[in-house]
Amino acid sequence: MKASKPVADTSTMTEQPNDRVQTITFPWLGMVAGLGLVAFLLLQTDPLLRSYYPVPDQWLRPEFNTAALGLLILLICMDLRRYHRQFVRQQADVQRLRRRVNEIWDSKKHLQRKAHTYSDHADKLKRFISDKLLDYIEYDEKFLHFKSIAAEVRHNGVISFDKVQTALQQAQQSARSEGSTLEPGKIDAALEAMRYLWDLLDLSTADNLALHIGNLLCECEEHYYQQVLNSDATGSQPYQAVYAPQTAALRALVQVSPDALPVSENAGDYTHIDAQWCVRLAPVGELLGNENHLILMLENLLKNAQFFSRKRGFSSPFAPVALTLTEYQGQACFRIYNRGPHLRDEDRQNLFQLGFSTRRVREHHGRGLGLYFVNEIVKGYEGQISVHNIDTPETQYAVRIQLENDEVMTERVDIVLQDGKPQCRLPGGEWDKALEWAFKSPVRSVEVTTTGDNVSERTQRIDGFDNKGKQHRFDPGQPERPRWRLTYQPKRGGHKLGFEPLDINGVEFEIRLPTAQYRLDSSEMAMDGEFDAEVERLDAHFRAQSPDDSRY
Repeated sequence: MKASKPVADTSTMTEQPNDRVQTITFPWLGMVAGLGLVAFLLLQTDPLLRSYYPVPDQWLRPEFNTAALGLLILLICMDLRRYHRQFVRQQADVQRLRRRVNEIWDSKKHLQRKAHTYSDHADKLKRFISDKLLDYIEYDEKFLHFKSIAAEVRHNGVISFDKVQTALQQAQQSARSEGSTLEPGKIDAALEAMRYLWDLLDLSTADNLALHIGNLLCECEEHYYQQVLNSDATGSQPYQAVYAPQTAALRALVQVSPDALPVSENAGDYTHIDAQWCVRLAPVGELLGNENHLILMLENLLKNAQFFSRKRGFSSPFAPVALTLTEYQGQACFRIYNRGPHLRDEDRQNLFQLGFSTRRVREHHGRGLGLYFVNEIVKGYEGQISVHNIDTPETQYAVRIQLENDEVMTERVDIVLQDGKPQCRLPGGEWDKALEWAFKSPVRSVEVTTTGDNVSERTQRIDGFDNKGKQHRFDPGQPERPRWRLTYQPKRGGHKLGFEPLDINGVEFEIRLPTAQYRLDSSEMAMDGEFDAEVERLDAHFRAQSPDDSRY
């Protein structure tokens, strides 16, 4: 069977441009017919020629001349028609070629502009890459230089540290003796500062921060288990294996803001709220390891929160930085919130990398060490760290106002975001930043209930308003980032109550570290499981023995 030839697909073939121009041909028919007619007329009028060239008598009739003239005119008209058609085609071809030349010229100019643009982009990319490489090289050189300096300081500073610590201890003993004028509190603070400095230097010169902290936790875990097993023993441990995270958080706050926060010795809940800080520390289980490592982690996060909360355009009537400490499923949970710009998605992957910093301002450039230390410390504790943006929600509130004359009024308030800012209104009203009501009777209490979609109803009650002065009351359900604020101003002629939704956009870091008791319980559960499995394996081995082996 003969194979058929493949047919070329003309639809995919590139059409060659037609550059030919229609030519105008010479009017041969009209010219030849005219010359023939002239020769025929000359033959009729010249007897000599007619005698030499015999012509039939029919050609000499007038009708024949008229027919010859008509034929000549017809041929001339045909030549004129052909000339006109060829001329029109030629003009069309010339216009087509002109358009093609213009297109080629425009394409050439477009290619030149594109080449210039790409050349500029390539130059900019080269400069960007070279600048980044120089930055990385410079940073690596600076970091290696810093590491070498820190190692040298650590090596040569041991003697000086011992001398200073010995002098401070002697001064501490002397201050506690009778008749001494030295203040023991300042000496204790100096000793703590020296130990903190030494721990920072020891941590910064470690080759692997997470491994260094993990090894320390293993040692502390061993001493902690010995304390638990030998609770009745009176022998002292070589060092303190556990510490209270609440105390470490307070020390970190004092490091960041020495004069703004009052420190309480009470071991219960610690709460402090002012224009800058919202601190809520609950007593949680003790942590293993060195307290100064946790202080360093919290200090970096708090300073970072302070920096971003002070950026232009993010002022707020409530405290812009919040620190909370709670215990959740055997883990100490720290949350650090700052009222600042959202974290960009492209920065999330590099947030905890060494040398990466989100502080991009003209007067200050971050070194990229703070969050790196934070992440390494969390990994050393075998904990978890997460960061997420906080958004202002769109919701609805039911505001119930009770007056002193027992009059009750309930209003529904809708909250939406316009240009990123919360706006509120009553049903059928206009959007505004805040709402205001006027009453003749004083306000006794206000209840605000969240009734938005996908939100369970939560009612917050505020009462105990003063009879004088302008008063501000924030959402008591979320003091670290309140969603609304009440403004009450009692007057003789009338009492005004205002409701204002608040912008809470910001960033929150959440850190969870396993407590010492949680690590102990997890280890006991693991040991019990391994022990039961080992007993089961041995029991199966003995059951598999034959009865003949009873002689042994």
